[in-house]
Amino acid sequence: LGIGPYSEWNEEARVNWLSSELSNRRPLFPSESLETMDFDDTVKKTLETFRTASQLEPEALGAYVISQCQTASDVLAVMLLQKQFGMSPVNGNMMRVVPLFETLDDLTNAPERLQTLFSVPAYVGAIKGKQEVMVGYSDSAKDAGRLAACWAQYLSQERMVEVAQKFGIELCFFHGKGGTVGRGGNPALYRAILSHPPNTINGRFRVTEQGEMITQNYGSTQIAEHTLDIYTAAVMREAFTKSVQPKEEWRRQMDRMSLISCQDYRHLVREEPRFVPYFRQATPELELSSLNIGSRPSKRNPKGGIESLRAIPWTFAWTQTRTHLSAWLGVGAGLSTKDEADLETLHEMYTSWPWFRELIDLIAMIVSKTDFSVAKNYDDQLVLSEDTKRLGEEVRGKLVETRQAILEVTKSTNVAGVHVALQRASNKIRSPWIDPLNVIQAELLRRFRALDNKDGLTPEEEEEKQTLQDALIISINGIATGMRNSG
Repeated sequence: LGIGPYSEWNEEARVNWLSSELSNRRPLFPSESLETMDFDDTVKKTLETFRTASQLEPEALGAYVISQCQTASDVLAVMLLQKQFGMSPVNGNMMRVVPLFETLDDLTNAPERLQTLFSVPAYVGAIKGKQEVMVGYSDSAKDAGRLAACWAQYLSQERMVEVAQKFGIELCFFHGKGGTVGRGGNPALYRAILSHPPNTINGRFRVTEQGEMITQNYGSTQIAEHTLDIYTAAVMREAFTKSVQPKEEWRRQMDRMSLISCQDYRHLVREEPRFVPYFRQATPELELSSLNIGSRPSKRNPKGGIESLRAIPWTFAWTQTRTHLSAWLGVGAGLSTKDEADLETLHEMYTSWPWFRELIDLIAMIVSKTDFSVAKNYDDQLVLSEDTKRLGEEVRGKLVETRQAILEVTKSTNVAGVHVALQRASNKIRSPWIDPLNVIQAELLRRFRALDNKDGLTPEEEEEKQTLQDALIISINGIATGMRNSG
């Protein structure tokens, strides 16, 4: 064609070409000739996947979620591949194509991406006035920190709703949350639904339930019915409740705190040279990737660093050491202020804005479950250099800052706030069982790493290493079950 490879086109060229092809009745190539065409293995595998999907009953598949979606062309490309194999609204077997926006930049740009999609006649005609969008909680928090990510999710949903209303599209948000606070989870399910941004539910609510949360929320008929009752009641109540619209002053405060929080978070995670060695020595992150725990690889790119690590092992590792860093890092810096007027505004936001109150209460709950002595023991046992150990002290200093900032904003005398009695009872039951597991796990990690780094193990040492690995898995499962914050 003389137009160069698709990979070298800019976004405008891609959208224009994809839009043209979607409107064109002819296929890109004869599908029956797929096996004989000169495509590489990855392309063939992708095309064969779509061909197989087209042969299934329409009810067999639901949404096609595009992970790390960044452009409108990502969505249009999937639509075109479906069209190639006869998956269309006319045939009744087209999958819903759901973009997943999961980093700070992607969430910020999401409304513009929808604007582009809804300006393509062939696309609008295919979706029949309905669009589903998945909001990523886990990776956005890992990218920018909890506070900045939450505000980006709020603003993005608000603006996407405005775009959808402009084009007359019915928007349904699919909330990609995990079980932990660091991955967007909220044990106070009813209040969490009611605190969503205004006009973003409208009787429709879709959310991921994964990992241990399936057993926790649907492990028996009675528990499953109770969970679904809560969802139903909250969605119905939200439809008849006047949502609180944040004041402009509240928005300015969130913009200020989000910026400061994100900078503080990224400085430690991305710029501090001691952080990666500290993370890998003070937590069982490296062992998690080799113990075959979880349904997916621990990293998207096996050769990458923290940025390529999936959100589940990122959160899981900090939970094991009772540091819970992924849920609160950056929050203290964002909330802290010496301006009394700002502090009064933050307290007003806490008392009058359900979304902000739920955010602060969740972080307060997870902060109240941290344990300095347990975290320090991991440092003492596993961190190799004194300089790296000092980073652990700095991290715990940030935790103290976060606790104090929460107390100032909530004007409470205990970081657990209104749940202090329940939290004390919970810790009283939990700690006698989990504390020894943490101490044992730190010792297991120390011994396992000593053997893992040794060359030419004897048969006895190989057997000991396998025994230690088995014990590590038991300790990891035990701590995760006891903390109810695994992933």
